[in-house]
Amino acid sequence: MTTGVVSGDRSEVEEAAVRQGLPLYVWAFTLLVPLSMFTGQAGALGVPLPLDRLVLATGIGLLILTPAAWSRLRLRPVHVVMGVAVAGIALSAAATGVLLDQVALFALLDRVLVPFLLFALAPVVWSTPRRRALLVKVVVVTGLYLGTTALLEMVAPQLVWPAYIVDPEVGIQYGRARGPFVASEAAGLVLGMAGAVSALGVARLHGTWRSLAGLSVLLCTIGTALTLTRSIWLGTVLGLLAVCVLERRLRLPALVLTVSTALVGVVVVASVPTLQESFTDRATTSRSLFDRANTNAAGLRVVEDRPLTGLGWTRFAAGEGMDYIRQADDYPLTNVRIEIHNVPLSRAAETGLPVALAYVVAVLLSLVTPLLRHYDGEQHGWRLVAVASVLMWLTAAMLSPVPYPTANYLVWLLAGVAAAPVLTRDGGDPWAAVRPLSPPTPAR
Repeated sequence: MTTGVVSGDRSEVEEAAVRQGLPLYVWAFTLLVPLSMFTGQAGALGVPLPLDRLVLATGIGLLILTPAAWSRLRLRPVHVVMGVAVAGIALSAAATGVLLDQVALFALLDRVLVPFLLFALAPVVWSTPRRRALLVKVVVVTGLYLGTTALLEMVAPQLVWPAYIVDPEVGIQYGRARGPFVASEAAGLVLGMAGAVSALGVARLHGTWRSLAGLSVLLCTIGTALTLTRSIWLGTVLGLLAVCVLERRLRLPALVLTVSTALVGVVVVASVPTLQESFTDRATTSRSLFDRANTNAAGLRVVEDRPLTGLGWTRFAAGEGMDYIRQADDYPLTNVRIEIHNVPLSRAAETGLPVALAYVVAVLLSLVTPLLRHYDGEQHGWRLVAVASVLMWLTAAMLSPVPYPTANYLVWLLAGVAAAPVLTRDGGDPWAAVRPLSPPTPAR
């Protein structure tokens, strides 16, 4: 029986996994990615409760009941630092009395706790080639949906599903490709990451799935451009450059993809007169830059005033940050009740420098950990995906608050899969063809 991916000889554990089928917790965690795209819009879909929360709780519960899986996890410094960051933020929320407040609680879950948890659990949830093939296929389908939706939003909005996506009264940034998130940056981040996973699918999958993965790469790339969001454009370019530096064989395909996307983009822009104006407006607009400068300057004043404790978790945008906002001499003040547009600075202003430091170290370790061991074959591909995705996320995090559940879930999930050899004990699904970071010195 084939797994849908190219791999070396199967271990006994993998053979057993093929015979037994995929555990339910694998399906639950994998479906979390597409279902989380609609979080916050359950009412518009006629669903009584957010399905992503349900499958997440189900997956965690089922995994707890499978000690043979999670007992393979190895405690690493990155886990400890993540735990310190989560505990520090929770204490900040408790100290200011908002721990059980809906906005503060979901901010803690969606931005910190669940992403870090997915990083820790990913190595055992997607511990075999067959499970990772399922993950790739689900993300490919997600990329096809998001890329198609982005294109339809611009050329045939009447065909978009769900209809709330093209409702100007729902969400923010109407007029850009924003998908079911109804936020262009969220759509761009997930499109970029889905494109990276789909590129891996082109290399690892076969038959129809390989063709679908290639189409997903193209649609995701076009979709990121149609978000009309500069942080997405910059992050996608940086992620692509990083992949080209790490793997020279991908430089020509990357060039072909870029040229193809540019050609398709020219055709689309020429076909939709208003789209050219939208691109020009986004490339030259300054208001978002002014908002970012104002909130970031206010964040620095908070850190100077309260370096150890900050204002408290989520308290800046709740209104307490208004006391620190000033009218600049050389640019206007256009909005005062928005979040700080820099994630590290936001953590420092709201929870204090010690907790912010733990958070930043945890983020950096999640980028470094997949690079600690170099294996040929499948794991190398996942390393490239993780590096590109983390760089996309980091770029956005330096320019916005990044409150989006799906993007936060997916980036740490991918980093955790790529770091599996470092984060798990021997056994399960060893990556094929071990190659050390430094070649051994030839014997004399």
